[in-house]
Amino acid sequence: MERPFAQIEVETHGDVFCVRLRNQRVDEKGLEELGAEISRLVDEKDGRKLVLNLGPEDPHCLYSVFLAKLVNLQRRLKSNGGSVVLANLSPETRNIFQVCGLERLFKFEADQDAAIASFGPV
Repeated sequence: MERPFAQIEVETHGDVFCVRLRNQRVDEKGLEELGAEISRLVDEKDGRKLVLNLGPEDPHCLYSVFLAKLVNLQRRLKSNGGSVVLANLSPETRNIFQVCGLERLFKFEADQDAAIASFGPV
């Protein structure tokens, strides 16, 4: 029996998993659950191609912890031939990645469809 996710919503498009935050406000405990749920998706579903929808509203969370989880996830997926593509970011959220020097680690797309297409044919 499949366990439900509390922090994320997941859609699949071929071998691409599209993840959206259930709540834009995520506290420290929620961030831990979020990280565990995405790890579970990667482990149990062999999710190597992830689209993470971070908008259209800005997520409100502990950015340093959240960004660290994203960097670790990207490294983990890249080592297994996959990656994370970030989609639907507001200019403010995108700016956080720029200011932190993390833009070079991620691919950014305007919307989910473009992010899915960036992986190539499904």
